[in-house]
Amino acid sequence: MDKIYDSNFMKGLRNFGEKFGSNKAFSAISQSMMGLMAIILVGALFQIIATLPTLFNWTTTNSGFYNFFMAPYHSTFGLLSVFVVFLIAYIYSKSLGLKPIQNGVTALALFLLVAAPVQTALLADGTTTISYLDTSALGGIGLFVAILIGLISVRIKYFCVNKNIVIKMPEVVPQFLQDSFTAMIPLAINILLWHGINTILNHLWSMTLPMAINKVLSYPLMALNSVPGIILMILIATLLWTFGIHGTLIAFVTLMPVFMQDVSANAAAVSAGLEPQFYPSLLFLTLQCAGGTGNSIGFILMGLRSKSEQIKSVSKVALIPAVFNINEPATFGYPIMYNPILAIPFILTPIITCILIWIGYLIGFFKPAYIIMMSLMPIGVNEFLGSMAWQNLFIPVIGFLVGLVVYFPFFKLYEKQLVEKETAKATQ
Repeated sequence: MDKIYDSNFMKGLRNFGEKFGSNKAFSAISQSMMGLMAIILVGALFQIIATLPTLFNWTTTNSGFYNFFMAPYHSTFGLLSVFVVFLIAYIYSKSLGLKPIQNGVTALALFLLVAAPVQTALLADGTTTISYLDTSALGGIGLFVAILIGLISVRIKYFCVNKNIVIKMPEVVPQFLQDSFTAMIPLAINILLWHGINTILNHLWSMTLPMAINKVLSYPLMALNSVPGIILMILIATLLWTFGIHGTLIAFVTLMPVFMQDVSANAAAVSAGLEPQFYPSLLFLTLQCAGGTGNSIGFILMGLRSKSEQIKSVSKVALIPAVFNINEPATFGYPIMYNPILAIPFILTPIITCILIWIGYLIGFFKPAYIIMMSLMPIGVNEFLGSMAWQNLFIPVIGFLVGLVVYFPFFKLYEKQLVEKETAKATQ
């Protein structure tokens, strides 16, 4: 392993990762993601509590119990992008010597302007008009736009301050008023920029900026319903995740009609006494069969015995969500997002898993699904209940084993990097 760590590739990757992490913009993204671990974990916990009874038909998704426990999820992870845009702008502003709270609030206002503009609706009684915010883009869907606004809005403010494109007040004016007038021109520029883009998109496609970005990204995925196409979809989905875009959601929403049609065709075949058929769309679920997107539960288990306190701490809190195939605590906590070292195994593991599972289908070991399972399930449950075949319990086993092998060298490299930082910090 020492030879692997000292190879030119690993040295180059380590140096690239260090330079990447020291960049102020990417550092702001990384710190904001890790700073939201409590929000993510609480949301995941309530999601598990709400969903678990539905697996045994003790309750339904329409019950008061389910809605009670899903409410905290919607108010935490369901608003993730709102918290992200504020934190990124706050941390990035601080690193550039700007007013952090002022820029955090500005970025938040700009994000709400493009992701959830105020709308009006007439109630059924025909006499009452209400104003409301559409929250559908405030969670994972709006994450990439939140990152863009958090960084670009602060950069515009920084440019204006350095070039003196600001309103200056006499020194006798209180500082808080001076700061308010200083922020006016950059704020106006930001509003014109983001509101202008959003207005154009709304006029052309009748959708907001986050929805438009997700729509554009979904177009190349529509014609990829083949084994090579599914592998490419997995590649795109994981790659998008590493840049803060919910790639799984984009790819699966595009693939979902085909997936449901294929599983329904198998259900009809089984009802007629025929064998279910293999369809390429069934391979997409191998993307998240062992710990959520990226099949990271192997990494998490290794992390429980890590020499790095950061990896060990994140692994402890990410384990239970990973058992339910919820990967956000790991993705945001280590972090995997915007981390070039961990991005490689995060992308490679599902692709290799997909190819091996495909071979399993070809030789007739794995059985195609004929029951549509769309609920949050623990590892292995979806695979078994969808096909009612014990063999399919080995699908997550393969994902787990592939993850152990692929993640291990990158885990050790990242661990070594963090241990050096933690040791230096402890010495200081």
